[in-house]
Formats: sequence, structure tokens, C-alpha cells
Amino acid sequence: TFICSGETRWMLQSGLVMLLPHGMDGTGPDHSSCRLERFLQLCDSKESGIDTDNVNMNIANPTTPAQYFHLLRQQQVRNFRKPLIVASPKTLLRLSTAVSSVNEMAPGTSFKPVLGDDKTNPEMVRKLIFVSGKHYYTLDQHRQTLADDSIAIVRLESLCPFPVADIQLHVAKYPNATDFVWSQEEHQNAGVWSFINPRFENLVGKKLRYVGRGPLAAVAVGIGEMHSKETKQILSDTFA
Repeated sequence: TFICSGETRWMLQSGLVMLLPHGMDGTGPDHSSCRLERFLQLCDSKESGIDTDNVNMNIANPTTPAQYFHLLRQQQVRNFRKPLIVASPKTLLRLSTAVSSVNEMAPGTSFKPVLGDDKTNPEMVRKLIFVSGKHYYTLDQHRQTLADDSIAIVRLESLCPFPVADIQLHVAKYPNATDFVWSQEEHQNAGVWSFINPRFENLVGKKLRYVGRGPLAAVAVGIGEMHSKETKQILSDTFA
């Protein structure tokens, strides 16, 4: 109650940072999710209006060391306080491709709510995939395997406040894109899907095609073979 509504109820600001392990790594239902969807349900972000810094808490799913650095720095340097919920997959700690240069943390740099794709020619892109969190690296690796230059992958690093203006800028970079996909590793009734879907339609003006695991009462399946099969199906459907 204090984290999500302390400022609203008692006018008490909090700069608490919560680093929550999150990621579908095949380790079973007890080690796969921080229940990110529940924090998103508790935030006062608007489905049909532009968010400002005056949301009740910030929720982020950063994918690079620099983004994580800037999130923590932002908590200290700004002149107000908001709780910060960070999805923190353990696999990113040892993933060789999840790296940042010193220049990305140098003076003049800051947290980017949306990370674009600098590996493709915007004029050639026909499919635009949106993703949040470590699932990006799985998608990017598969795209490299396919050697398909008609696909761009855009990462949502900030979830609340929802970065409408930044998303619109990235969508505008790809004038020939006709297929807009949201790909996630979580199940359909979990993760970010139910949060971002109405906001994309109402604010960005794009209808997203969902790709991910189907609804499930548990956080994840507890059988490794089933997990691997689901992961392969997600990749197949995302790039279909």
C-alpha cells in the first residue's frame, strides 16, 4: 500500500528501488516471474491519455548496463521521489551481448525510455517487433540466424510512465512497415501485454499482433521439454 499509493493517500514520497528477478528461463513456476503485470495494474498510468512524471511509481525493464545505471542515477538526481520497480533477469548478468560502452554512461547521456534498432535500413523494414526485457536478445539472435533485413526490433525500456512520444518517433522511422508485433516470453495473462495493448491502440494508433505463450494459471510450466517447445513456437510465430 505504501509503495503504490503512499503519495496519494498520505502525501509521502518514496524513492524505494525494487530489483525483482524476472525471466522465463525454464526453471519452473517458482523462479520465472516477479509478476510484473500486477505492478502495472497498481500504477495509475492512463490508457487514453499521456503519462507525465506524476505517475504513482516508475516501472522499467532495462536491457543494458547503461540503462540500469541511468535508472539508478535518475532516482538520485531529480528533485522528487517515486518508487522504482525494475525487472531484473539474472541471465543478463552473464549475457555477453548485454553490454554497454563507457560512452553510454558519460556526461550528457541519460535513460532512454525506448531503444531503437540500429541494425537495419529503415526503408527496408516491413515488420516492426516490439518487445520489453531480456526477450529482446533471444529475438535478435534468431533474426541474425535468419539474416532478414526486413525486420526491426524496438525495445520498451520504460513501462510506466508509458513512453508514447518516443514510440511514435520510432514508428515514424519505418514508413514501409505494415506488420506490428508484440512479442513476449510470458504467458498471455501475464507480463506486459494487457498493459501495452490498449495504449498502443489508443495513443500510438497501431494495432499489435500478439505473439507469446497462451494463458496459464501458473507462472510457467514445470517441464523443460514443454518450455523449450513453447520458446521455439514463439520465435516461429514472431518471425512468420
